[in-house]
Amino acid sequence: MIDLLVTGAAVITMDPARRVLEGGQVAVDGGEIVAVGRDLGLEARKAIHAPHGVILPGLINGHTHIYQALIEGIGYDMHFDPWNWRFLFPLVSRMVPEDAEVSAELAALEMLRSGTTTVSDHWYMHTDLENIYRVTETLDRAGLRAQMVYGLLDRTFAGERSQSEFMTMIHPAETLLAEARRYVGAWHGKHRTTVALGPGSTEDISQDLMMKTVVLARELGLNVSTHAAGWIEINAYTLRHFGERDLEHLNTMGLTGPRGVFFHAVWLSDREIEMLAQTGSKVVHCPLANAYLGYGIAPLTRLLARGVPVGLGTDGAASYTYDLWEVGRAAAILQKASRLDGEAVTAEEVLTMLTIGGARALGLENQIGSIEPGKRADFIVMDFDQPHLLPGGRFAPKLVYSGRGSDVTHAVIDGQVVMEDRRVKTLDESRVMSRALEARRDLIARAGQETRDLLAAPWPTSGPAWRSLAGRKSTEAG
Repeated sequence: MIDLLVTGAAVITMDPARRVLEGGQVAVDGGEIVAVGRDLGLEARKAIHAPHGVILPGLINGHTHIYQALIEGIGYDMHFDPWNWRFLFPLVSRMVPEDAEVSAELAALEMLRSGTTTVSDHWYMHTDLENIYRVTETLDRAGLRAQMVYGLLDRTFAGERSQSEFMTMIHPAETLLAEARRYVGAWHGKHRTTVALGPGSTEDISQDLMMKTVVLARELGLNVSTHAAGWIEINAYTLRHFGERDLEHLNTMGLTGPRGVFFHAVWLSDREIEMLAQTGSKVVHCPLANAYLGYGIAPLTRLLARGVPVGLGTDGAASYTYDLWEVGRAAAILQKASRLDGEAVTAEEVLTMLTIGGARALGLENQIGSIEPGKRADFIVMDFDQPHLLPGGRFAPKLVYSGRGSDVTHAVIDGQVVMEDRRVKTLDESRVMSRALEARRDLIARAGQETRDLLAAPWPTSGPAWRSLAGRKSTEAG
């Protein structure tokens, strides 16, 4: 008698042979996949029958900033710098542990409902050093698998050097290293959580702290995960200060290698792509956030052609979603459009990045990312009995180009059914929404007048709403 048996569905295994088993079954016991096939002849304490379903590995969100889940939609249609100054800093600099917890609940709910079973969150919002503990506890309670990236910023936040009231997340290097070690001791390898170390960016962290972070990561056997070449200005900064492009400098500092994970990686030279390939480094591509903030489009086809392991991520509020199906679709379409090549990225490549590719990017491919005996039981069921997912034909293009988060009916993580028939069992959905609305109103009140002005800006006659507000302030000042 095993714990769980899922039957009646097509199983997209994402195993090395990329087997697709129609009418397949997945057997789970002790949190582990014990058998995959047809007519397994096993009895289970719990059975899920999905005659019109497709079973596939749970999706892996390789890069997020969960603290931003609470503030989506306040600042919008902005490039990176006004987005930070006019919208982000005034709000997040006032976050307290309760805000961090509620934001994590909100993000977890959306991720579970749309098929994400593993998330890597880069948490540097140390306005209170207990914030990250609240977030980790919340994700663990929700049943998610998490790789928490302990962020380190001792110089700037998003390149801003001001010592104003907004910079409440910057701390001395000694404090951050000690706190990172404490956090690793508390959470690395506990339940479904692993920990990585996360320098903010080449601008945000001193060279001394960068070197000490690399040393600490090697001592503890952790990934070093950082933003790299995400915006074009960062290359100008590193060339001016170090005589190297951003990824070149990170390579010089020792961050590349099998435990090096680089977010965004938009503005890469051919030489830098070769560095990633030769060192076995990993990339997490965030196409929606990059496009939305005007960063550009990452050289995804060249990275894949050189065999660089690539996962996909939502990033923060700039994606306006935690639905990885939207992200995967954007990854394919942006490459096709920008390269004028309908074959630039295929549906199969996108499905790989969402699953086993994402697992490789985080160094978790031996545990998750495919449906194989011996791996942890992390998988989802999609309902294909719908007009936009008419059964029949090839599964990969239907999933990638037609699939939506709302199509996910079940989610199993570590053998636990965390969502059943579209109902999340580990979170009280109405309570999460109620707490989030209250916390958002409170955070806006504490953020100050500029945030309230952004929300109250009139419908624009031309251009984005925040521009008309900025013009009015300029006129009033004159």
